Amino acid sequence: MIYRFDDFEVDTDTFELREKGAIRPVEPLVFDLICFLARNPDRVISRGEVIDEVWNGRIVSDATISSCIKSARRALGDSGGNQSHIRTVRGRGFQFVGQVTEVEEAAPPQALPIAAEPAAPQPDSQQDMLVQAPGEESEKPVIAVLPFDNLSADVDEYFADGLTEDIITNLSHFRELLVIARTSTFRFKGQALDIAEIGSELNAGYLVEGSVRRAAGRVRITAQLIDSGTGGHLWADRYDREMEDIFAVQDEVTCTIAATLGVKVQNAALQRAMKKSPAQLDAYDCLLRARRYTSLLSADVHAEARDLLEAAIAKDPNYADAYALLANVYLAEHRFDANPRPDPIGRALKMAEKAIELDPQNAYARCWLAIVHFFRRSNDRFEAEAQRALRLNPNDPEILADIGHFLAFMGEFERGVALSKRARQLNPLHPGWYHFSSIRHHYDQRLYEEVLADLEKVGMPHFYFTHIFAAAALGQLGRPDAGAALKQAFALKPDLDPRAELLKWNAAPDDLEHLMQGLIKAGLKDQSG
Repeated sequence: MIYRFDDFEVDTDTFELREKGAIRPVEPLVFDLICFLARNPDRVISRGEVIDEVWNGRIVSDATISSCIKSARRALGDSGGNQSHIRTVRGRGFQFVGQVTEVEEAAPPQALPIAAEPAAPQPDSQQDMLVQAPGEESEKPVIAVLPFDNLSADVDEYFADGLTEDIITNLSHFRELLVIARTSTFRFKGQALDIAEIGSELNAGYLVEGSVRRAAGRVRITAQLIDSGTGGHLWADRYDREMEDIFAVQDEVTCTIAATLGVKVQNAALQRAMKKSPAQLDAYDCLLRARRYTSLLSADVHAEARDLLEAAIAKDPNYADAYALLANVYLAEHRFDANPRPDPIGRALKMAEKAIELDPQNAYARCWLAIVHFFRRSNDRFEAEAQRALRLNPNDPEILADIGHFLAFMGEFERGVALSKRARQLNPLHPGWYHFSSIRHHYDQRLYEEVLADLEKVGMPHFYFTHIFAAAALGQLGRPDAGAALKQAFALKPDLDPRAELLKWNAAPDDLEHLMQGLIKAGLKDQSG
């Protein structure tokens, strides 16, 4: 359904707010609020109704609601004084005063083709347990979240159960994990069973167990990830929080646990895949081994990743994630001139679109389709697909970091840094490139010493881009070692043309000139004239 008013459209199928056809990026809660209000024009909506619809009935503060209303007004060009769309009715609630027209089953804009094939249903807390045939091995890791133990008063039983259910739901967003539904795992509530026995009965290679304790206005949550085959603990953590807003605490901890578990399970699976010989690799193993390229960014690993992914789709022509990662690897031929073949962007686009065709709800595929559009300099399409990816899985640190990275490179520094920071929080063992958005932001702010500190966090001394930014920052600071940094960039990439390189990466005009100014101060010959 599309709701139209003035120059705006709210598209509930693509989760987009558009103004005169251009996408206006908004946070998910803000989009949900605008959508709810647009569905109910002219009617006064109480705060209670807003909470029920947007926050699913959870307790939120008046300040949280006011902040969301303020963001919605900003997106629609309103303000507190100019309430042309969202009007506050004192003491009663809010009223949407725009003239709304509903358009049912509208085709998506031509600029944003979306495959119509429905996604295969994913396991979640409402579905039956995922069961494999006897003796059948799944390509994807199977994980079961056991009911968290309640170590506080009986009245808190709902909190432990709700936390468990939310972790199950959030883990199900990770397309490479198969998550056992709550109807199966809650059968073990209160039982003291052997880990191997539970894993065997649920056919799950990994188990999550934990506990919740509330006391004196604080909550302590512990969680651990266990290999059910060996009984080995792969990860454990403890969270201590204030209890001012119990649901906010639950959301924060759930997202962190879900993201961490997703990363840890995939890392454990990679370790197993690395022990296999080439003849033993299945499509999933190929994908895992190929993913090493995204953190190393070396030409040798790139060639290996390309071969592995082409083998993966030969083994399984319907493997959407392999097509999506192959889009990344093909695109590297253009981004970094890694082992180039003809038409890398065209091949990358074809792979990303194939991934979406196979699995329209795949967040990782949406993310890489967005990035392909970034390098095609189609920023509106990048924004559209990036927002879809974030909606499909807001807890995947790789997706958050990728989108934050490219937002910063196109000049959306604050938005990019916010996503990258969230990614680092969710994946404490993140690769160094997660900090590139901070480099771009600090350089734009003329905080050149901060740029150098960020570069220390990035590491990657064999990556020419780190030396480009080092030379620009050092040049702006008038440091004598600026020339050495520039020389190192050219040593790693002898045919480097910094201006062309930055243009390739979608640098905005002012940003480009600012960076070139730093490089010229570092000793780069000025070729602007």
